[in-house]
Amino acid sequence: MFLISPTCSSLHRALIANGLSSVCKNNGDENIVLDFSVPGTEAFWSVYKNGMKYVEDILSVLAGINPKMIKGLLSPNNMNLVLGLKSKRIGDINLESILYLIDAVENCYKYVFLILPEDFNGIVAEIIKKSQTILLPFTSDPVSAKSVMLYAEFLSEKCGASSKIFPLKLDIGYEFHSEKILNSSQMFKNCLCADFSFETQNRMLSPKYSYRDASDGFVLALNEIIKRNGSNDNTGMEDSGKNYFCNEEVYKELRNKIHGELVEQMKEYADETDTEQLKKTARNKIDAILKKLDLKLPDSVSQRIFKELCDDVAGLGVLEDFLKDPAITEIMVNGPDSIYIEKAGKLTETGIAFPDEKRLRTVIDRIVSQIGRHIDEASPIVDARLKDGSRVNAVIRPVSLNGPALTIRKFLKNKLSTDALVESGSISKEMTEFLKTAVLLKKNIIISGGTGTGKTTLLNAVSSFIPSKERLVTIEDSAELQLQQKHVVRLESRPKSTEGSGEVSIRRLVVNALRMRPDRIIVGECRAGESLDMLQAMNTGHEGSMSTVHANSAQDAVSRLVTMVLMSGADLPERSIVSQIASAVNVIVQLTRYFDGSRKISSISVINKTDDTRIFEIKNVFQFELKGISEGKQQGEFKPSGCIPDFIINASKSGINIDMGIFK
Repeated sequence: MFLISPTCSSLHRALIANGLSSVCKNNGDENIVLDFSVPGTEAFWSVYKNGMKYVEDILSVLAGINPKMIKGLLSPNNMNLVLGLKSKRIGDINLESILYLIDAVENCYKYVFLILPEDFNGIVAEIIKKSQTILLPFTSDPVSAKSVMLYAEFLSEKCGASSKIFPLKLDIGYEFHSEKILNSSQMFKNCLCADFSFETQNRMLSPKYSYRDASDGFVLALNEIIKRNGSNDNTGMEDSGKNYFCNEEVYKELRNKIHGELVEQMKEYADETDTEQLKKTARNKIDAILKKLDLKLPDSVSQRIFKELCDDVAGLGVLEDFLKDPAITEIMVNGPDSIYIEKAGKLTETGIAFPDEKRLRTVIDRIVSQIGRHIDEASPIVDARLKDGSRVNAVIRPVSLNGPALTIRKFLKNKLSTDALVESGSISKEMTEFLKTAVLLKKNIIISGGTGTGKTTLLNAVSSFIPSKERLVTIEDSAELQLQQKHVVRLESRPKSTEGSGEVSIRRLVVNALRMRPDRIIVGECRAGESLDMLQAMNTGHEGSMSTVHANSAQDAVSRLVTMVLMSGADLPERSIVSQIASAVNVIVQLTRYFDGSRKISSISVINKTDDTRIFEIKNVFQFELKGISEGKQQGEFKPSGCIPDFIINASKSGINIDMGIFK
């Protein structure tokens, strides 16, 4: 690579570069001029007779093309080409991109002539280090001679470039007696001299001038420059590629290009449901695309492309790593640019983002389509689940103003037992013994708590006490209960189809479950009118049933049940509803998530009917007694209240063996 230093005017540098390029073309040698001196509005580009292309335009596509193909992109007609800056200066472009571009053109062209800018900076220094020859043109007046010598010393000191420097004295037709100055430097004693009179310059500016006149002094000098310095010997493509493709913006351009081709090639596998097989197929496709591009990619970049694109076309994209992390309990996507996770009860912003909103929508569509549901502008909200049972809620535009919102409550692969809950400090051993007794006595249990307090986890744990001989029917919006018993029928609600038909509500499933001869009915969550049917089932021979509700206390849980029964449309007086609740519900377990992220059972209560059917009693059997905060942790103690429920006393009197010590 020949560098033309800024030791003469921009016009002179352009004439020299154009002359060198033309002489090479006449000799049958392909070449290119890189004019990095100034942006287009300030350059003398009229000197270049074959037109110009722009660095900024080439860089925008460079990441996704084979460097060997760049010649076809730049000069398809094999004309000598000039590549210049459109609007940016060299310092406005990142170093990795400039070095990779230079290496790419050096691999395609025998000669590369690069005009340096006047401002010396880090990018210029790196370009100088890569070059073979630094051409220092100057006129023969003393001022120019002195300036070029100082510049040569500067380059030698800053870049160690003394061995690359090639001085070129431009004879403009006047003798200024600058030999004394030049002879003071060994480097300039025998510099090449070229005719550069005004007549010569005017000839070069003519569109008809061909640089074929062998007697022309300037043409002779240009041929001598090329003869003395030889052609490119570039071996740095692989090294520059390592830094270039590690640049995040460049990496994204490459990934998006490969992604576009991969999506087209994977369309024929749209019906494949085996995720691992899909990823294997995608990996083979990506490998073929990379081989076709023949890019010198670092191993770290290649592996990143394989992983991200396989996750993208066969998984859930950037969410895959979060789904695999067992410490993460919830994933919250607030639009493509904002992803939060919950770990140990604390919310953390990840700093990870989807490439664009379209990719996030693709992930949502993939999730809901796997269980036969849909989401669109007409139905912008959907509840779904992943294959592993994780609960999913998705909301899209126009309801979600920030773009698609996705919430994933992760499924616990290792179901927490009551012993594990005791060990984690969520419940005491005495509480588990009480709940086990209540389950065996077929008492109806409501688990109450706010969002994310662990209601479903506790419901799974408590259900393990149900005898294996009983027939269970579970009813959920999105199936996630993990019952250990063998005789279980799992029912899941279904929303309306795109035609507005086919809906199967939770309420309808509760009614249907009564015809399925269940010993117990377990409703994942009561949210609306199904509460009435659930209460009626509890009151009509289906004791030992369980469900969860959203409420902040046992008292609130009862009030919420009243409200939900009224939502059923049944014209019942509130007194009657309260009476049904007091008769049906035996135990309310209240869960609370404290400020430190810990989840605990804050109380276990029983409901007792009174003589006045409008009034009922809620009595605590156990409660978590707060004792302040220590080292950022909520401190407290699980304590019995001294209340022993009537059904415990009656069972004990009937000869059922119950450890009464748990109430002390």
